[in-house]
Amino acid sequence: MLRGHEQPRIFTPPLRKLTPDTTLGFEVIDFAETVLNVVLLPWEKWLFIHALEIVGDFGGEWHFRFRTVLVLVARQNGKTFVGKILAAFFLYVLCVSLVIGTAQSLDQAEDTWNETVDMVSDIGTLADEIEHVWYTNGAKRLSLKGGRDYRVKASSRRAGRGKSGDLVMLDELREH
Repeated sequence: MLRGHEQPRIFTPPLRKLTPDTTLGFEVIDFAETVLNVVLLPWEKWLFIHALEIVGDFGGEWHFRFRTVLVLVARQNGKTFVGKILAAFFLYVLCVSLVIGTAQSLDQAEDTWNETVDMVSDIGTLADEIEHVWYTNGAKRLSLKGGRDYRVKASSRRAGRGKSGDLVMLDELREH
């Protein structure tokens, strides 16, 4: 039996009704369930739908409503899992150039990166896009065709400096 609440106590209300025309969240959910073959919890679906709200419309010019999204969820409830799905979606569907992942320690960031690499490597159509995987400690990188990368950085002052990340995930922000 699931417990808890799908909707958080505190959140920024949407500007308009959230539909597949006003948020990429529904596309992330579809990608997660049909391509990655994962089951999402209700709060995870809610998060994707609300966090990926857009301004404008997909037929013309648009951008994400939020440049920064803060997710505060109790321990062991899937925050890192959500990050792995988001990283894969940004790389494979949005075809962004760079995803940067960091966590409270480089080891933890590398663990998340490893799990993401394993997840996409097990799915034929996604694995076909992999150009190279670097497993060097401190310099792990997933490189996809078309110049798309997922890199891991330490949570230090110099982490990611000089890089323009299209998606930057800071897991365990309070530790940074």
